[in-house]
Amino acid sequence: MKKKVFAAILSIAMVGGLLAGCTSSSGSSSTAGSAASTESSGLIGISIPSADHGWTAGAAYYAQQKVEELGLKEGTGYKILTSDSVNDQANDIDELISMGCSQIVLLPQNDEVTTAAQKIVDAGIELVVFDRKVDVETTAYVAGDNPAIGTEAAKYLGEALNGKGIIAVMSAPSLGSVSVERTQAFEDEMKANYPDIELVEVTAEAFTQEAGLTMATDMLTTYSQIDAVYSIDDEPSLGILQAIQEAKRTDIKYISGGGGAQSWYDKIQNEKDINCFTETYSPSMLGDAIAVAYDLSQGKDVEAETIIAPTTVDSSNVADYLDADSPY
Repeated sequence: MKKKVFAAILSIAMVGGLLAGCTSSSGSSSTAGSAASTESSGLIGISIPSADHGWTAGAAYYAQQKVEELGLKEGTGYKILTSDSVNDQANDIDELISMGCSQIVLLPQNDEVTTAAQKIVDAGIELVVFDRKVDVETTAYVAGDNPAIGTEAAKYLGEALNGKGIIAVMSAPSLGSVSVERTQAFEDEMKANYPDIELVEVTAEAFTQEAGLTMATDMLTTYSQIDAVYSIDDEPSLGILQAIQEAKRTDIKYISGGGGAQSWYDKIQNEKDINCFTETYSPSMLGDAIAVAYDLSQGKDVEAETIIAPTTVDSSNVADYLDADSPY
């Protein structure tokens, strides 16, 4: 499959050829997150899914921001490849290995990428995995805190409803552990500290606005009274809000989210009849993973696992998170 470099996502013309290999040099005193020398001690490969929905588009956007912030040059300091499928990503990984990368940052399509990821380890390349785990011995793992998204949203809604009411709890089984962790933690917190709140289960097919709209349309037909909806992702939250408004339902006063989409931030800022909020799981965390890879390229020690806690964003602080340039 024809490779797509990250420049195609953002329509930015990029220059520079691929190097057949990478040379090593002594570590630098530069720290991750600060401007660095344009010379790296090795090529950092970055393999991510194509921007098939907003969050992955955001990941690509923030990856570009981070490599520029670190002063890395395309083709000599970093190479980003995007993939449409597991097989495509496996081919990308083979290409990055053949280029002689010293570190590879991997956002897996899913756990089926494990076999290809093992090739990175077998080649002696330091592997930084972001967001979705694969069953290999990684050098470092960077991710947000999925259970904390559920816990913090439960606290927010439990207090907002004064411990009483009905909450529709969304799950998306096709999304695997992300859905399980966010939903289970929400339910656990509710049962432990807000036992008088009734939870009803609703299911979405995906993390998309269309899936949220379909789910919520069925939900509103089934339940005549709902006080809040716990949605585990910002994009279905948009569809849930649309369904509620089209049905002219006035009983639902709160809708959560998860991620940090600019389109949902807009609703948080401007909706008056329904209180919208979210728990951050920002694609900007890919930048943190790249920073870890950069530190490794400079010979620094890094944490084996970095879990980034979510922040609750509602109308009181949403202005701090607006970014007109972000694709997500």
